[in-house]
Amino acid sequence: MYEQFIELTNQIFWDGYAETLAQENPARFQLELSDFMNIYQF
Repeated sequence: MYEQFIELTNQIFWDGYAETLAQENPARFQLELSDFMNIYQF
């Protein structure tokens, strides 16, 4: 699921968006990842 989140954010924003966000604002990264996982549960 984490890999899909990375791929999606790379497509929506830019390559490396999630990694940059994780370094610059870890709380926001966790929030966005959590939201993604809650919305797209299989």
